[in-house]
Amino acid sequence: MSATSSPTPATPAAPAAPSAPAAPAAVAPDAVPLTAAQTEFLAAQSAAPGYAGHNVGQYVELAGPVDTEALRDAVAAALDEAPWLRFRLTRGDDGPRQSPVRSPGRPRRPALLDTSGAADPVAAALGLVRGQLACPPRLDLLTDPPAPGDVPDLAGSVLVTVGPGHHLLVQFFHQLAVDGHGLALLNHRIAELYTAAVRGRPAGPSPFAPVTALVEAESAYAASAERRADLAAWTRRLAGAALPAPLRGRSAPPADTALRRTVLLDAADTAAVEAAARSAGVTWGEAVLAATAAHTTARTGAAEALLAVYAAARTAPGTLRVPAAAVNILPVRIAAGPADTFRDLLARAAAETAFLRRHQRVRGTEVARAVWPGHAGTRVPGPLVNLRPFETELDFAGVPGRVVSLASGPVDDLAVSASRSPEGLLRLDLDANPALYEPAELESEAAGFAALLAGLARRPRTPVGRVAAVRPGSDGPAPSHAARPVPVPAGDHEAGPLTLLPAAHRLREAPGPAEGAHEHVLLEVPAGLRTAPLRRALTTLARRHPALRLALHRAHGVWSQEVLAAAEAPAVTDATTLRRHPVAGLAPGARDLLVTAAARAAGDALDPATASVFRAAWFDAGPAQPGRLLLTAHALSVDDVSWQLLLTELPALYGWFAGSGAAPDALGRAGGLTAWASGLATTAQSPARVRELPYWTELADGPAARAWPAAEGGHRTVTRFEVPAGPPGPHPVDVALLSALARTAAGRPRLHDGARLPVELEFPRPGTAPRTAGRLSTVHGLRLPLDPDGTEPVRRLLAAVPDAGRGQEQLRHLNPQTSALPAGTPGRGVAYRRRAALHAPDSAPGWGPAPDGEWAALGALRGDPPLTGPVELTATVAAGPAGGHRVTVHWRWSSALFDASEAAGLAEAATALAARFAAPAG
Repeated sequence: MSATSSPTPATPAAPAAPSAPAAPAAVAPDAVPLTAAQTEFLAAQSAAPGYAGHNVGQYVELAGPVDTEALRDAVAAALDEAPWLRFRLTRGDDGPRQSPVRSPGRPRRPALLDTSGAADPVAAALGLVRGQLACPPRLDLLTDPPAPGDVPDLAGSVLVTVGPGHHLLVQFFHQLAVDGHGLALLNHRIAELYTAAVRGRPAGPSPFAPVTALVEAESAYAASAERRADLAAWTRRLAGAALPAPLRGRSAPPADTALRRTVLLDAADTAAVEAAARSAGVTWGEAVLAATAAHTTARTGAAEALLAVYAAARTAPGTLRVPAAAVNILPVRIAAGPADTFRDLLARAAAETAFLRRHQRVRGTEVARAVWPGHAGTRVPGPLVNLRPFETELDFAGVPGRVVSLASGPVDDLAVSASRSPEGLLRLDLDANPALYEPAELESEAAGFAALLAGLARRPRTPVGRVAAVRPGSDGPAPSHAARPVPVPAGDHEAGPLTLLPAAHRLREAPGPAEGAHEHVLLEVPAGLRTAPLRRALTTLARRHPALRLALHRAHGVWSQEVLAAAEAPAVTDATTLRRHPVAGLAPGARDLLVTAAARAAGDALDPATASVFRAAWFDAGPAQPGRLLLTAHALSVDDVSWQLLLTELPALYGWFAGSGAAPDALGRAGGLTAWASGLATTAQSPARVRELPYWTELADGPAARAWPAAEGGHRTVTRFEVPAGPPGPHPVDVALLSALARTAAGRPRLHDGARLPVELEFPRPGTAPRTAGRLSTVHGLRLPLDPDGTEPVRRLLAAVPDAGRGQEQLRHLNPQTSALPAGTPGRGVAYRRRAALHAPDSAPGWGPAPDGEWAALGALRGDPPLTGPVELTATVAAGPAGGHRVTVHWRWSSALFDASEAAGLAEAATALAARFAAPAG
């Protein structure tokens, strides 16, 4: 990611805690009063100087060839035509005033950024902008700037290149500067100026009116009989209206940033909403308002809904041409009982919005004080509704510019915004206070609201209480899951520091970056899955399993780990944890390429420093064909048992959230990672563990370590064989394969240290480990005799290892007195891992591992560290006939020691020998 210049933040962060503004300076000659909206925003921001929720933003997506310099010039020119968007606060007899600040030496061209090299360029760009939106403004610099022209810009932009012919014009501003209507005016002018410049023709005069047009119109209205009549009309309209109960049953202050979930209704559902509205003689916006009323009363049990609806408040002549802040929020009261039909609600919504339009100039705050004298809030109470009629597509010299909202201001509970997409589809943005809603809950809320709107539109004459929600994009009713609670997982409250596990010490000592160590699994999943319940199921996995919320911190070579709280963990809060890729109709080869690309992107997106350790990609093959689900996790968060746990739990959780399954109580408890890690440290210092010290010391006192050359990548090959059931003791697969390796190494000095074959063994976690995700496997060293006579020498060595080798890493890393114990073998040698094969859960038809052939390309994408020995092999063991085992061996041979042909030959020879060793005698 590169930046041509640093973006100018809309609201620069203070070097210290923000403070309330100083008394404004003396009034400037060209100063005018603030608009009513500005006065309210200034009061709210001054009361909470460190609050960033009044920062709002959007972006214009440009898919096509763009002259970036011409576009930057157009942005600067449009801002110069609207000097009131950058102002200084001064003091007047009638309160704060604003005076425009012109800085000829400070051009307002947007900065340039290039995120095209990021794994997800758009997400990278928006992540930077959201960081800007989280910075509270420096109001003190508006009143007392360090230099006369050096006031902060409350309206800024960045032009981001996210790919060839693909740009985002990202805009961020404070509500003090401009509202949604004003920004739409500004963007229309930017497109007009750009088009004129590119096509070499004059742009025409500026369409903007000065902010004085708003101020003077408001001043005249405030002193008029019309205002008094409007306030009286509102008081009569709302007589007897009770303050609404919170949707969540409790309230919380709005956060700096709100959670957002977006639903785009498909063509059929959009058409149904339009048809219902048209037949009732109302607009699609009034249909959304009516559905919001039904949704609200269904949630609260009240007989009527009180909604807080945005209004432009620009009815006076000339005010529609002012790019400034005038927005108002007014109450809309709609009775909505279960016996009412959607047609009833549409008529009431139309009547209420007609009343609002006639009386929209009186401030909502004044109405609230008159109707509810005890109301302590700063705005009209109730869920927010914002019906956005602004253009969602602009014309930049033939290149379409799609407008996408990012943040719309403070949200104390829930806000519903509705607009039309460039394709004419209905877009619903639901914003929620993160102190009241989990991301998964908002996902369900958004899906449920969209389904309710579609269901009401399809059955407008049926009582609301009898309308089954129709899932967007379907023709029939879907099971309601909006009210289904998230099963409270046992691991949900497990958070805080985590004792460094042996696997983390292992990674710390390994070559290569820790960020790149990860694993993938590719699952086959049933046809017709739905995004919302799948996302909720995945986030619930992260809540249940602390290792999926694991952060790795490093400072001066010292590592520490921490389990984040569910409300802070990316796997729970980040909607991009799951990405959907439509693959219906794709040829198998094309689908495989897409899976490979998604796996690479998912691996690149992992960042253990921020606990971004779990990602999912769903390849949706449509309603008739099974899809694929790619899960990617950091190596410290999973082992083979982890993957099996996740595959077992995921179908049950999905069924619950999709409304088609029973409560997943049978999943049992999860978690316990923190207690397990602490217990290992205690065990490492126990007398029983310390008594193993002579064994591990003698093992480490072998010949001088051999330094094998490190090799990236390596030659990969796969072999298979079967092993019958064996006697109690060491696992028969280990005995057969390690004996074959020792025999194969005898005549090949590149494989051994001159006396024995040093091996590093990683076995599955012990049965006493908790039922939770995490890398809980055991690693220890061993030195095998060369050219053993059969399998008995290796069997005896394995059986003699104390406590299956679990003590070596514990003594090295978790006991301060024995931390000087050398690594298990002189030199890493051969790396051998045995793990259990992933298998389909018995209770979840349609869920299971994808066919073996589809996994082939994923092996090289695992983020394996460089090879520091001659060969690494992973024996994946599945159940075979008569209690035996089917073994798939993945080999990775050092390309510094072997060529591809020799590596393949050695793997085949060793596998054939292992099969012969494993065969029953006689």
